[in-house]
Amino acid sequence: MLRTIVTCLILLMLNQQSIARDFEGAYAVYGAGGDSCKAYLDSMKSGGRKQDYFIDWTIGYLTAFNVIMPNTYNILGESDFVESQGWLQRHCSRYPKQLYINALIKLTEVLYPVRYQSSLKKNIQKPAPKLKAVGKAVK
Repeated sequence: MLRTIVTCLILLMLNQQSIARDFEGAYAVYGAGGDSCKAYLDSMKSGGRKQDYFIDWTIGYLTAFNVIMPNTYNILGESDFVESQGWLQRHCSRYPKQLYINALIKLTEVLYPVRYQSSLKKNIQKPAPKLKAVGKAVK
């Protein structure tokens, strides 16, 4: 019974993303989130400023998610940034026409149940990934 209640609460919290929209269900998207998954994949292959653009935007999105969502210290939980980029590259390969923000929303939905809910659960901080490692997360 408790498991059912917890599952329902998690689903309700995930559904809050749809509440944070206007009366038509729309919301403003700035920066890389408004680009396609194909543009993201192209930037990962080409590297340089285009890759930095997506990586920086993604870091900002994940940080904002940690700040805004209740009981969330780190949405990545046991995973790390390079692993999240690998997931995004696989997802975007399947859905190249999807907006990049929708891929990030899906990633956070997948990670939400296994997120760190407090800093007491965090491991020793891992060093920041090198951009070359991020771009080559999935071959």
